Amino acid sequence: MSGTCCFGCCTEGHGTLIIGILNIIGAILSMILNFIWIFLLINHPDEIEKVYIRQDPHRYITFSCIYIFMAIVNLIFSCLMVHGYRVRNHRFIMPWFVWNYASLCVVAVMILIRSLINPSSAAVLIGGLYLAVGTYYSLVVKRFVDELKGGLIY
Repeated sequence: MSGTCCFGCCTEGHGTLIIGILNIIGAILSMILNFIWIFLLINHPDEIEKVYIRQDPHRYITFSCIYIFMAIVNLIFSCLMVHGYRVRNHRFIMPWFVWNYASLCVVAVMILIRSLINPSSAAVLIGGLYLAVGTYYSLVVKRFVDELKGGLIY
């Protein structure tokens, strides 16, 4: 028997599919935005209004490259997760699951570093929201993986 997620709107399988599609879209958008940011930092540094970014653009270029790497890996694992949903094989979903936990830890550290560099309550709030949503995604996918393994008992 399949459980529900998303406040009872869909099954864990459909929730996993939706999470995979949202992660694919998010990874593509993240890559595009970070490539644009790197382009601006390299080719038009004078047009950047924030003084602390103009003083040390290499730090922000490095952060953007890390975000691009994470988006590429997330894109690959999200595609694997969607395929795992299609074929109902938990082995295709597990790499995304492990990567999601690892990336949540990395993002938490990067949010901490960014808040130390540029303290802003908005950055901490957005980072906390991202971590909460990512944790919820992990719980939904974990329940679906347990269902596929046959270990989910209610």
